[in-house]
Amino acid sequence: MSDGCDAYISQLYTYLDGELSDAECAELQAHLEDCPPCLQEYERDAILKALVRRSCTSEPAPATLRAQILTQITVTVTEVRVHRS
Repeated sequence: MSDGCDAYISQLYTYLDGELSDAECAELQAHLEDCPPCLQEYERDAILKALVRRSCTSEPAPATLRAQILTQITVTVTEVRVHRS
């Protein structure tokens, strides 16, 4: 793994969630093609995400947990927006 890999590794979940721009996706995909260690990280994360998704399909999250998650997302988004201003 090279020094620049940390930036790519930090984007893997965002990539797996389909939240990167087309340009960011292309850049990450090109890096994964040339970097076996990062590709391994990606494959591990993809498997983990698939396992979590599969295990969570049988039961919905409790309403209180959903509310807590949504609240935390709102707080985080607000903090990011304030920080960028």
